[in-house]
Amino acid sequence: MKKFFFFVLVVIVSQGFVSCSKTKEYLVKKWDCVQVDNLAPLDKHFISKEDSAIAVQMEAALKTLSWTFNKDNTYFCSTMGNKITVQGTYDISGDEKTLTLTSSSGNVTNTYLITSISAIEMTLTSTGTTVPLVLHFSPS
Repeated sequence: MKKFFFFVLVVIVSQGFVSCSKTKEYLVKKWDCVQVDNLAPLDKHFISKEDSAIAVQMEAALKTLSWTFNKDNTYFCSTMGNKITVQGTYDISGDEKTLTLTSSSGNVTNTYLITSISAIEMTLTSTGTTVPLVLHFSPS
């Protein structure tokens, strides 16, 4: 009887180590950027027409991005036409609130706060910038 309880305990504990986090379960798929917030300067009264046009172009370009996250902690970013522009590895922090993307070349690392994530939407907020970009995604 003791062996049986020991076996059950080992199975339960090992399931905890093997199972994925809920965040990773939601993350592993292809996501399309559908909205970008905070791209334009906060004080829009002093923005030039040229800066405004550039912000609109940048938002349109960002909305063509698709990010695909795989179970093996690799990712790739593609644009319309499925041309891969960046690939590398990702890491989710222990508290599941931070997503770190490292390019395969190793020279670019981007960190995002996971503002929200579910099976049908994901919102990431960039870190390390004066005005953080907020990226909204939907599954492909």
